Amino acid sequence: MAVADILLTPATLYYAPIGEVLPDDAVAYGTAWGGNWVNMGYTNAPLAVSYSNEKYKVMVEQLTAAVKSRIISEELAFETTLVELTGANLALAFNGTATDTAAAIGQPGKTEVEAGGDTEADVYTFGFEGEYVDAGGDSFPVRVQVYRGTLVMGGNLEFSKSKESGLPIRIDAEADTTKDVGKQLILIQKVTADALS
Repeated sequence: MAVADILLTPATLYYAPIGEVLPDDAVAYGTAWGGNWVNMGYTNAPLAVSYSNEKYKVMVEQLTAAVKSRIISEELAFETTLVELTGANLALAFNGTATDTAAAIGQPGKTEVEAGGDTEADVYTFGFEGEYVDAGGDSFPVRVQVYRGTLVMGGNLEFSKSKESGLPIRIDAEADTTKDVGKQLILIQKVTADALS
C-alpha cells in the first residue's frame, strides 16, 4: 500500500468564468493559477465533497432484487466556510453584485454588495487545489474542476465576539453539455511526476 496516496492537505478554492481551463500541469502546487482564476481566500472548515445518484430499478415479480438499473439523476456538491468576507465572496454567496468605491475628498472608501430578486443563478467554473507528496517527498498538485456550478450560502453567516465570522458556502455542480456523456460534471487531476526533458 502506498502511504503517499493518503492525502493530508487543505484545499484552496478558485472560481472563473465558464470555459476557463485548469492551469497547465507544470504549474506547481501552491502557485497562483493565473488566467481568469480568482482565489477565494482562507477557509476555516475542510472542503467537503458529496456525490449521490438516484437509480431507476427494474424489479420483476419472480425475484427479490433488481435485474437492471439506470441512473436517472445525480448531484455533486462542495461545502466549506470562507473566512475572508470580501465583496466578491459575499456577492457570490448572495447571487448579487459587489461595487467598490475608492476614498476621495468627502467620500469614504467602501464596498457595497446588493442582491435579491434575480431569478437567474450566476454560473461559474470552480477549481480546488490540494497537495500530493510522493514517497520521495516531492510535492505535486491535486486539482479538481467543476465545469459549471452555482454558489449559495450553505448555512448562517454569524458575527461573534469569540469566533471569526465565516461565510458557509455550497457549490452545486451542473452538467456541461458541451462535454461527452460521462465527463460532464467534474475533472479530478492528480499530478504524480514532473515531465521528462
